[in-house]
Amino acid sequence: MTLEAARDEANVTLGTFLINDLLCNILFDSRANYSFILYKFGRRLALPVDKLDSDLVVEVDSGKFKPVSDCIKNIVINLNGNKFHEELFPIELNDFDIVLGMDWLSANDADIKC
Repeated sequence: MTLEAARDEANVTLGTFLINDLLCNILFDSRANYSFILYKFGRRLALPVDKLDSDLVVEVDSGKFKPVSDCIKNIVINLNGNKFHEELFPIELNDFDIVLGMDWLSANDADIKC
C-alpha cells in the first residue's frame, strides 16, 4: 500500500515511531494477516536474519503472491513509551518501513481508531 492510498483507507492508520531507536514509518493495517519490515530498513537494524522452517506465501498489494523465507527477531517497537518485542518478515514495501498486520494487532489487543 502506498502512503497516498493509506491516507484514503478507512481501516488503516499510520505514524512515525521508534524501532530499535531508529525513526520509522509504520502502517497499522487490519487487512494484512502478517507483519512485515522493509528489507532495507531491516538491514539498518543490524539484527540477524533467521530462515523460516517453511516459506510463507503472502499476497502483496499488486495481487501477486510472494514467498517469504526469512524473519528478523528482537525488533523493539516503541509506541509512545510502550515497548513491544517482535519478529517481522522482511519484504519489499511501498512507502513504509513496517506494516503491522492482524497477527500483531490481535496479539496486542490493538484497536484502530480513525
